[in-house]
Amino acid sequence: MVPALLAAVGAVLIGSGIAIQQIVAAEQDAHGVLDPRLMVRLLKRRRWLLGFALSNVGFGFQASAIATGRLVLIEPITATNVLFALLVSSNRTGRRLGPREWRGAVAAIVGVGGFLAIAAPSEGEHGDPAVPWAVPIIVLAVVVVVAAALARRSVGTSRAITLAVAAGVGFGVSDALLKLITDVADADGIGSLPGHWSIWVWIVASPLAFVLQQNAFHSAHIGASMPATSTLAPVTAAFLGALMFDEQVRGGWWLAPEAALAAVLVVGIVLLASSPLIEVEAEDLDVAAS
Repeated sequence: MVPALLAAVGAVLIGSGIAIQQIVAAEQDAHGVLDPRLMVRLLKRRRWLLGFALSNVGFGFQASAIATGRLVLIEPITATNVLFALLVSSNRTGRRLGPREWRGAVAAIVGVGGFLAIAAPSEGEHGDPAVPWAVPIIVLAVVVVVAAALARRSVGTSRAITLAVAAGVGFGVSDALLKLITDVADADGIGSLPGHWSIWVWIVASPLAFVLQQNAFHSAHIGASMPATSTLAPVTAAFLGALMFDEQVRGGWWLAPEAALAAVLVVGIVLLASSPLIEVEAEDLDVAAS
């Protein structure tokens, strides 16, 4: 119960912070893919720093949830941060949520609540990785390199989606690495972390995913990028939870309703993240800037 509560608080703060960050990122002058000048400009904006602070406090709650819970339990809850991002965005434009947004909200809540109730995530009998950790790390590196190359050849929505895909995979891998780091600290003490490879890979992977996300926000409205990030991050982390930590859900005939509820959650997230309200916000920003 406590990890789930921590994850829920984290989702509220992360979603709110993401919305604020995207608003400011969209206002900046055009930059090339992964141009460091974008982050320099953002670091000078107070509103962006506010969003950054909210997101990081939320990440602290999420990290605590990951440390004390299981990825297959935590990730579906944190995926609902998109709902709170939409609420902040709609509040800024003064527009109420419509039928599409309410359907998405209901689908997300039913999906995550039903999945957690039926799946009853639990730890496996052993925690040995099914494959070497080098495999997901190499996959992440390939995804980032390919995404960066494709993004340089595209613009607007296509660029945003490409970068968001890489960011989502990056956040998912980072969450799995964070789980590994906490396991190492529990087993061998915090003093052992500097000598373990996971902390150093996480220090690279997590900021890289964040920079990719900000570049996606800068490339187009949040509705273009958030569906990919909000679905791929929890799916990647939950998959790695099963693959690398032997986390399990109920099997047998339970698998069908589990899959159905997971699909309902994903549909809800996509409906929320691609809401026209967010696209309207982007248009309002363009008008204000002109």
